[in-house]
Amino acid sequence: MDRKLKCMIVDDEEMATRVIESHLAHVEELELVGIYHSGVEAYLALDQLEVDVLFLDIQMPKMTGLSLLKRRKNPPLTVLTTAHRDYALDGFDLDVVDYLLKPIGIERFLQTVSKLRRLVEGTGDGVPATAPPAVKDHLFVKANRNFVKLFFRDILFVEAIKNHVRISTTEGSYISLISITDFGAKLPAVDFIRVHRSFLINIRRIDTYGAQHIRIRTTDIPIGRSYKEQVRQHLQQKLG
Repeated sequence: MDRKLKCMIVDDEEMATRVIESHLAHVEELELVGIYHSGVEAYLALDQLEVDVLFLDIQMPKMTGLSLLKRRKNPPLTVLTTAHRDYALDGFDLDVVDYLLKPIGIERFLQTVSKLRRLVEGTGDGVPATAPPAVKDHLFVKANRNFVKLFFRDILFVEAIKNHVRISTTEGSYISLISITDFGAKLPAVDFIRVHRSFLINIRRIDTYGAQHIRIRTTDIPIGRSYKEQVRQHLQQKLG
């Protein structure tokens, strides 16, 4: 490419934006010019900023990603991001470049970069996506010298213990040598949220919650002071 492509990330999930931002840092020809957590804010920002590539979440309050895309006469090259395969199907008629299903791994992200590169340079098969990839519902974690398959739905919460994490699941707990930040990046942002510097939780597994704690089964998980407002808004949106 003759110049860097200016990129914007639009996603109401803080963790999801951090994952894409981290991936972008590995690609020299892509330059991040803005992160927005609201479709409305992003729509207005597109009138002010030069944007070549839009990493756009589909499901957002007030204005969805698809609504934003339909309202723009000449939208940037767009990569839709979503945690739900069915939502991706709704975007076929919008000529998006690709679909990234959360959690977004670096290898899959780099495939999208290659597609963008070919499209901009006018070579190869850099054409809009024809089908979203299969939804990933699990990951493998190295624990006790073995790799253990964990389904996202079975993870209750994750606790940081120095440079390890303890993963509590419906079947038991596992200790793995990985930071809680790196482990969180492997989880679907639609269901998992960081609530404390030492804890992230599966929203679908919450039994009760209040201003100070969240209970999952018999465990009371503290809500960190710096996370309170983000957690409050997130739970209000997801749980009502």
